[in-house]
Amino acid sequence: MFYNLARQSETLINAGLQNGLLQACPDRPSCVNSLSAINEHAIAAFSVPTGMADPVSALAVIIMDMPGTEILEHNDDYLHVTFSSAIFSFIDDLEIVKDAEQLQVRSVSRVGFSDMGVNRARVEELQKFWQQAHLQNQN
Repeated sequence: MFYNLARQSETLINAGLQNGLLQACPDRPSCVNSLSAINEHAIAAFSVPTGMADPVSALAVIIMDMPGTEILEHNDDYLHVTFSSAIFSFIDDLEIVKDAEQLQVRSVSRVGFSDMGVNRARVEELQKFWQQAHLQNQN
């Protein structure tokens, strides 16, 4: 069963931007999105320090230090990374898009209904690393 789910998670679905915005979360709890008005999916965007030239690349550096990552797409305004779980090789997609003031984030499991909070925990951990690296000296 887990092998079949892991194989299914190799197929990318519902990722990428639509009209310059992150796609909405699917109707399951295994997704968080900083643009979502639905409480179950809502999560804070990343604050960008004043004058930071390339926040997407700065965040990519932090992400690549996390286990199981692979960059699928990276440009000045958009980052798409996959995370592969250590045990069953389930794949989750994390997307970042830069808007005028923040980095918006979406993280979603490719398969299954619930991820037991893994995507939310990953984004919250990433936000903590981001704050430690770039926001501590902003006052």
